[in-house]
Amino acid sequence: MYPIDRGLPYWQIAAFTIAAASWGGLSILWILARGDVESYLLTAFNGSVRADAFVRLNRTFGLMLVGHTCFLVFGIVAMVVRKRDLFTVLIIGPILALIVAVTSQDWADPDWNVFAGLCFIGWIAGIISDVVYCLYWAACVARRTKG
Repeated sequence: MYPIDRGLPYWQIAAFTIAAASWGGLSILWILARGDVESYLLTAFNGSVRADAFVRLNRTFGLMLVGHTCFLVFGIVAMVVRKRDLFTVLIIGPILALIVAVTSQDWADPDWNVFAGLCFIGWIAGIISDVVYCLYWAACVARRTKG
């Protein structure tokens, strides 16, 4: 017998919605800045931030946006195939990275390059752990069908 499909838990839907909304905001910022996020943010916050607040952010922001996009693609796949555990494994890396990024910053003078880099590392860790999980799952299925 096949297990009854109960859908996804509400916390996973909420987590995915928050991730998708943040991706939308980051994408809009990237489009408005035309790829030069450093100068756009310095112009937007003129006078209220230090001159070095967004130094080297362009390269890290681009990587972060790519990592976030891959993270969302994996999240969509996990939700479409209704693998709750796959989504849970996926989201652990970004949550840990976000906690480290938020707690390690000096918020009087935050280093946004480090913040974006930590978020990128979390997304990549989540994606890699998901790939490892999928390989393990495929090996278990192959072993069951073989024997």
